[in-house]
Amino acid sequence: MYDAVRIVDPVSNRVVWKAAMSGQTSLLDNSSCYDFWTKDRFCDNCISVRALKEKKTFTKFEAVHEELYMITASPLLCEKEEERNYVLEFVHNITHESTWNSIVSNEEENFAEAVLRLNDAVVRDELTGVFNRRFINERLPVEIVKHHIAQTPAYLLMIDIDFFKIINDTYGHQGGDVTLRQFAKLLQKQLPHSTCWAARYGGDEFLIYLEQMTFEQAYGFAENLCTITENYSIIHAGNKIKTTYSMGVCSLQPGMDMDAWIKKADENLYKAKSARDQNLHCTMYGI
Repeated sequence: MYDAVRIVDPVSNRVVWKAAMSGQTSLLDNSSCYDFWTKDRFCDNCISVRALKEKKTFTKFEAVHEELYMITASPLLCEKEEERNYVLEFVHNITHESTWNSIVSNEEENFAEAVLRLNDAVVRDELTGVFNRRFINERLPVEIVKHHIAQTPAYLLMIDIDFFKIINDTYGHQGGDVTLRQFAKLLQKQLPHSTCWAARYGGDEFLIYLEQMTFEQAYGFAENLCTITENYSIIHAGNKIKTTYSMGVCSLQPGMDMDAWIKKADENLYKAKSARDQNLHCTMYGI
């Protein structure tokens, strides 16, 4: 029934065991779980992370080399909390089966684009196109565990558009939507590495996750982002919308979980707001 079965560690993005229909098996394969999908980073819609977090079975689709695959992920939970938990993945090629035809319309010519659309709908914010709150809740705990194990640095930036209600009141909700979309696009464009990501936390608050950089580089990134926003104009219906921003920055500390990390970044954000200088386009606090 399945073309391959494998056990993965979604925290380290590694395959620890796999078996194919050919009868070949590999113990401690140690390849990246996303290598098969010809990607250079983890899958945005990672159902193995979701299966591990929610202790449920999930299914998704991936397209590679003009072939369509259905992947089912189920958690393998250890009795002892201190032991590493894994996920069992079942991979099935459904390119020539009727399953795919029941998912997309007959007008869908490129099934790779259709798969991307379906996967993005789960983890992308519909308005802005950056990652959504669900992605934060699923991905950030994995990033934290990864860095605690490797003892490597990581940083969160919590960014807020100041006086967003006034923008909505002045330019209408369409003007507000344009402001959110264009600002999200700006943040996405500034990400320094493929493993860094931006997400809409809620309302007019955005979150940026940074890794693979030193304290000085992260601070420089935050300062540079402030500088870039000073020269950035949001245009809607012929109007130039005046925007200012506040930013809270926090490095990951030993023992921090997701809630504590976000809370500290959020606290730094509001310290930046309370200390903001009306002559400054962007105010930053923390790190």
